[in-house]
Amino acid sequence: MKRSEVLTAVLLQDRLIRLNLRLLEGLLSEIRGDIEESKILADACLDDKEKQVYEKALLMIEENLLLKISEILDHVYDLYEIFNFDITFLASIPEEIEREIERLDALNSINTKLELILSVIDELLLFENESEKLKTILTPFRVYREIIEHSISFNKRLWELTFQRS
Repeated sequence: MKRSEVLTAVLLQDRLIRLNLRLLEGLLSEIRGDIEESKILADACLDDKEKQVYEKALLMIEENLLLKISEILDHVYDLYEIFNFDITFLASIPEEIEREIERLDALNSINTKLELILSVIDELLLFENESEKLKTILTPFRVYREIIEHSISFNKRLWELTFQRS
């Protein structure tokens, strides 16, 4: 790889990691807000049977989804720290930076983690089948699912487009 291609790879990987960090931070914050909002909606709209199902969904959100996002966020922060350290340490050796970018494989690591979030959201969205009211209350999670799918696709497309030109 030429120096310009190595620099492109470094800058691209840096931006992809940071964009995904912001996505995960925003997702975590939004879901926490949605939990509070959905509790109010559930109390106002759901009958007793639906509330029981909602409680199961809420438990899944709090114990599975929020936990998974937090773990993945920690993983991506660690990845970013390693990336920054390696780039700083290897700044004068472009060949080593290229190998380190390949070894770190941040794009696939992040996308694999985002797919884990999708699987938890898919499980959560099974509760929509219980009633239209539950489906309505869980609407934000369908939106988050789409956002994550688009993020995975964006990550892949940007990487492929950048390196097809190189």
